[in-house]
Amino acid sequence: MSNSDIFEDRHLYENEEVIEKTINYLRLNDPDHANRDYAISFLKFMQRFAFVAEKSEGFDFDKFFDKYKKSLADKD
Repeated sequence: MSNSDIFEDRHLYENEEVIEKTINYLRLNDPDHANRDYAISFLKFMQRFAFVAEKSEGFDFDKFFDKYKKSLADKD
């Protein structure tokens, strides 16, 4: 990816729409933790992971994303 700080500027954990969607995801996948605080914590974790993973030597984010898309296609 050309912009090395692409995830640093996202701050999804401050976006109310994203927080609500994350809570809905948690309702389906982890009902015991389907609350605002947990959703925000999860979004912050995702941001940290993406930022670190992108900067890791040998980590190819585009290939990682392709694998993610393939995993979704395999579920169908």
